[in-house]
Amino acid sequence: MPPSTVPAARPPAALDIGRLALMAIGALLVWELRSILLLGFTSVLIAVTLRAISDPLARRTRVPAGLALAVVILLTLMFVAGALVLFGWRIADQYDAILAKALTGLADISALVNSHALGRNILQWMQGARMDGATAMLTPALGSVLGSVGQGIAYTAIVIASGIFLAIDPGRHLRGVLLVVPAANKPMAEAFLTRSAVILRKWLVSRLIVMITIGVLSSLGLWALGIDGAFTLGIVGGLLTFIPLVGALMAAVPAILVALAQSPLLAVYVGLMYWAVHFIEGTFITPFVQDAEVDLPPVLTMYSTVVFTVLFGASGIFLASPLALLVIVAIQVFYLKTAPLTAGGGREVAPDARTARR
Repeated sequence: MPPSTVPAARPPAALDIGRLALMAIGALLVWELRSILLLGFTSVLIAVTLRAISDPLARRTRVPAGLALAVVILLTLMFVAGALVLFGWRIADQYDAILAKALTGLADISALVNSHALGRNILQWMQGARMDGATAMLTPALGSVLGSVGQGIAYTAIVIASGIFLAIDPGRHLRGVLLVVPAANKPMAEAFLTRSAVILRKWLVSRLIVMITIGVLSSLGLWALGIDGAFTLGIVGGLLTFIPLVGALMAAVPAILVALAQSPLLAVYVGLMYWAVHFIEGTFITPFVQDAEVDLPPVLTMYSTVVFTVLFGASGIFLASPLALLVIVAIQVFYLKTAPLTAGGGREVAPDARTARR
């Protein structure tokens, strides 16, 4: 009898050179386009913020969701435009005064440090040059910043417009993303996107409340202490609170420098005031407005800030926390399989054994 013909076994999928090549090309493309992807993520945050405000408004007033969203978008644009018209000139004037005061305070600190031999040695060790060389180093950096202002304005317009379109019809864009996902992986992809939207909404709502609280309390505290530009410094402090932990320090430094130019004792009072404001926020405000699911441990927050700053540059500082939450959701859905899969109108569907093995 002729020997039976046995079909040759196919090589394991892990050894499929074509698949590995496509994966490598995809990873390289993602890395090269990481800045564009970060802009897209910012648009998603804007869309989630708008829907987080408009959806409760639609439920409570019983108006169509589209009308509620249109009202929120219109009021937001009117508020921003009105604030720029009414307070823009004042903020600009205060900014110039604040910058001058901050530079004066920085010069006082530099003079104090340079008055001691140990201080001079430390500064030279940190900079590798004399103090007057710092100005020459800052000049090209400032030129680069000014040169990128136009590009930043264009990107801002694109991000805002994209965020509005995403907020208007999120379902359509969700379906568009799922079109390029293999059928076997659609449930997990949909679970990831849906879960991410829920988590980001919770985080953004809590951040907005904290930002408003910090901005109001900081402005009142600086005004009570007689600090120049208290209004502008309070707004900056509230906006920087978008960055957990790091933002508090970034907001306090310019205010302390301004106070130092007026009086060293006043600088101490400003530092204590900021500590008291953030103590009130951390003790009484954040625990009531922040869900446990979005409460990142301080160490994870700091290290995620470092990691995403290395990956994305300065923009990574501002988006480190939401990006970290996104990574946690991805691990829960795709690796640990602990997040429930959603289908249709939010019905939870537990992954079966075959899906788990995939």
